[in-house]
Amino acid sequence: MKLGICSMWGDRLEAFREEVRLASDLGFELITVGDSPAGWHELYVSLTLAALEAPEATLAPLVTSPFMRHPLVTASALSTIDDLSGGRVALGLATGGSTVLAIGRPPATQKEIRTELSALRELFAGRPVELNGAEIKPLRFARQIPIYYSAFGPKALALAGEQADGVILFAGDQHVDTLKDRIGAVRAAAQAAGRDPQSIDIWVVSFASIRPSRSEAIDDLKAFIVVNGMAFRTPELLARVPTQFRGKIKELHARYDPTEHVVVGGKNVALMEELGLTEFLADFDTLAGPVEAATDMLRELEALGVSTFIAALPGHAAPLETIRGLAQARSAM
Repeated sequence: MKLGICSMWGDRLEAFREEVRLASDLGFELITVGDSPAGWHELYVSLTLAALEAPEATLAPLVTSPFMRHPLVTASALSTIDDLSGGRVALGLATGGSTVLAIGRPPATQKEIRTELSALRELFAGRPVELNGAEIKPLRFARQIPIYYSAFGPKALALAGEQADGVILFAGDQHVDTLKDRIGAVRAAAQAAGRDPQSIDIWVVSFASIRPSRSEAIDDLKAFIVVNGMAFRTPELLARVPTQFRGKIKELHARYDPTEHVVVGGKNVALMEELGLTEFLADFDTLAGPVEAATDMLRELEALGVSTFIAALPGHAAPLETIRGLAQARSAM
């Protein structure tokens, strides 16, 4: 089982570099950086720093979305870092969370994601592409960059299987069993598209905290736990929320502040607690507890065919402890 982190450069550059260096020193194979420009430092500058601090790990945005940058800019930035790092870059793509909130638009549709995927694929191959009726010129320094799609609903899972090199799925220690069906949907879509289902690489992300008790770990993760509420923004997913929480989730969406996205002790954490959503949202996509619990989850993921487990860290109150804890958990597998 490979390990990864998602980090971002916030108040202190040295804190970001320390997280990346520690993960690299402990043998983590993947370093990813979130894209949240209203509240954190710039994605591609941060990825460049990560490339220098982690000289062997794969590097990726986790995740960027359409509309933030023209596909030509995204392709050029990633090709540049791939050249700098000696061929260690992947792209994590999603419909948009704090990114699109910050520019006042809804997440991308699956049709828009399909268009973005196709355009990026051509640009990474050094070919021109037509986009919105205009011809986009090819990159002079194009590099072949694998694309991972962060998929939630059935249409997104199918699209990942049809077109992406890999899929990014969120899961927690309380609901690992739900991954089996989602992985199956991705592989079935790949097979239907004439692809090798086993060729789709699978990354799993959790809001992870390794602590002696689950309650301590949940306290570490509150800035992330509130983000779970943002996953219910489509009518399809909102319909799965118990009726007593739907109005509160809608209010969370309306009042969420993207300038404080995953800020420890920030406005969004206070909003979640004001709305009484903490316990409900803590049940999703979290790995919270001792090293032994992490080892059990890593074993389960490996059995499902997951290649890489990623701990999300930017909103974490004690990220270094979790990096060390995950390294111990893998050693105990």
